[in-house]
Amino acid sequence: MQEHSLRPLLEPRSIAVVGASRREGSLGYLATYQALKGNFGGPVYPINPRYDSILDTPCYASYAELPQPAELAILAVGDKRVEEQLRFAVAQGAKAAVIFTSGYLEDDLPPVLVDRLRSIALDAGIPVCGANCMGAVQLEAGVRATWFDYDDLKSGAIAMICHSGSVYRAFSGIDPVLRFNLIVSPGQELVTTAADYLDYALELESTRVVGLMLETIRDPAGFKAALKKANEKKIPIVAIKVGQTELSTRLAQSHSGALAGNDAAYDALFEHFGVQRVQDLDELAATLSLLSAYPRLGPGKLASVHDSGGVRGMMIDLADRLDVPFADISERTAQKLTEVLDYGLPAVNPVDAWNGNDFEHSFSHSLDALAEDPDTALTLLVTDIFFEDEGWDKFRHLPLEAFRRTGKPMALALSWSRRPRVESALDISLEGIPVLDGATNAMLAAKHAFSFRDFLNRDPVSMPQEADPVVVQKWRARLSGSEALDESEGAAMLSEFGVPMVPNKIVENIDELLISANEFGYPVVLKTAMPGIQHKSDVDGVKPGLSDERALREAYDDLSISLGSRVLISPMVNGDVELALGIVVDEQFGPLVMLGAGGILIEVLKDRHFLLPPIDEAAADRSLSALKIAPLFDGVRGRSPIDRSSLNKAIVSMGVMANALGDVLAEVDVNPILVGPNGCYAVDALVIPRS
Repeated sequence: MQEHSLRPLLEPRSIAVVGASRREGSLGYLATYQALKGNFGGPVYPINPRYDSILDTPCYASYAELPQPAELAILAVGDKRVEEQLRFAVAQGAKAAVIFTSGYLEDDLPPVLVDRLRSIALDAGIPVCGANCMGAVQLEAGVRATWFDYDDLKSGAIAMICHSGSVYRAFSGIDPVLRFNLIVSPGQELVTTAADYLDYALELESTRVVGLMLETIRDPAGFKAALKKANEKKIPIVAIKVGQTELSTRLAQSHSGALAGNDAAYDALFEHFGVQRVQDLDELAATLSLLSAYPRLGPGKLASVHDSGGVRGMMIDLADRLDVPFADISERTAQKLTEVLDYGLPAVNPVDAWNGNDFEHSFSHSLDALAEDPDTALTLLVTDIFFEDEGWDKFRHLPLEAFRRTGKPMALALSWSRRPRVESALDISLEGIPVLDGATNAMLAAKHAFSFRDFLNRDPVSMPQEADPVVVQKWRARLSGSEALDESEGAAMLSEFGVPMVPNKIVENIDELLISANEFGYPVVLKTAMPGIQHKSDVDGVKPGLSDERALREAYDDLSISLGSRVLISPMVNGDVELALGIVVDEQFGPLVMLGAGGILIEVLKDRHFLLPPIDEAAADRSLSALKIAPLFDGVRGRSPIDRSSLNKAIVSMGVMANALGDVLAEVDVNPILVGPNGCYAVDALVIPRS
């Protein structure tokens, strides 16, 4: 098997600490201390001409004097010396490096230091962690290429890649419940990016879940490839994404672009690859804890056992708000509960199982009964009890004992988040029972576990038929030109890619207009077609529902006087629901397809969903269901359900066009697309070429 490119960085055969020091608290001391403390199997060489030894380890004057070339060079030196030391280490055979310092010098001249460091690494073909990082820890290999003062770390099943130094420290050095096999602070990612670390983490057999704390993605193609690998290996990815991406929405000219926001590409990317996106560190920690124990839940829903009726009610409300389903237990399960519950406590899920006389018996049997129900995938024991006595000791072990009896996933959920109680339950977490700190965090973790399971259970994307090459070539040539497309031309392009468009015609005098109206049949819609007017309704440039020649003449006179004689005429069509379709092109991840509430609601509700092509009809239908206006699709006030199938096909066609033309498009806006029981028709189109 081919060696991974990051092996010399994360599994080196030897380590050199350049700038090692005896001065406690200094960067050189901390880096040396950690390198020696990690139970690394190979030699560690401190380098500093001032010392003969550091921490009872021989110290060398320079890289050239080492007994053998050290594969990994940990550069614990300042910015003024880091360039020369990297050059020297590479010249002496270093195969990887870690750079802690910022990589910036005051009054530096181009190419600046970070660029010079990048060039050295690229020319040598070596991976580099940093600059401006806290380093990396590979616990299975005993490699601690970091300056953070860790205590003893136990290897686990979580890989963590973190763009925040504070989060790197907190997760790996503070919370004993989380156990890692790999922790990386990539820093500025001069040459080695989060995508590379993710790819490496997925190669570790011990990795059961990967946590990401991301500011940006510097290698979009590599990141997508790593996410695809995670899907193939069925390894869940849990991510916080902070900051902004450089979307083309900065100068958005369409509704699609304006609504994309700074995070549309990441939302679409994460959904496409099943990445579980979380919003804060508590949610991240709880989800990593649960998925590290149970990466792939079986079929079924949530069950929970409580020691409080009030907290049970709170959890029911949380589950409803977060859309987490409770298991529908069978009559047999209910009967098992009845046999152990106190009089007056209903045999339901979730269950209040408190029994002051024999709580151990009541809770044990309730956990078993609910877990063994065919509709249960995950069972929580939810409590706010914390006593340092024998009763608490017995209580906290109930999920572990139930897991051993039933073999079904169990977790202990603390309804009120207080750190000492998590530490008091550390022993069961080490036995494999997740301890979820806080009711909301526990419910969110369950939601993500179900979501990832459901993602894995989807059918593979059914690749849509590729566009006609002749059509693609025709429109690529047209979009590469310098002239903008008018609405009629944009509609023609969309129609040729399979998006159903209402027929239209552009005319410039009343005689042509009347002929066209008779061909289409009344009622008709009249719109201005004057160049440069993109949003026609904003300038009173749309005249709908013209039912006869007189109304048409009046509308044309009005448009001619106020805006100009060039107009577009089309048949008037109706639909029960107005939607919007569009394309925006992200500078990192390429074209995205937008689906949202249409008409004026597109601006009022901002109800939209983005998809990363390729898109099949199943993905299109899930996107429809994600909209706030989705209840309208089933028909309200006696109306029939809309034709979702035709709409799904239109969304798929938009995805095909996005894939074929994404590099020559800036934005596409189809608003509205009218949908009824018998199909859908797009009545307006705005196409903006990249050129």
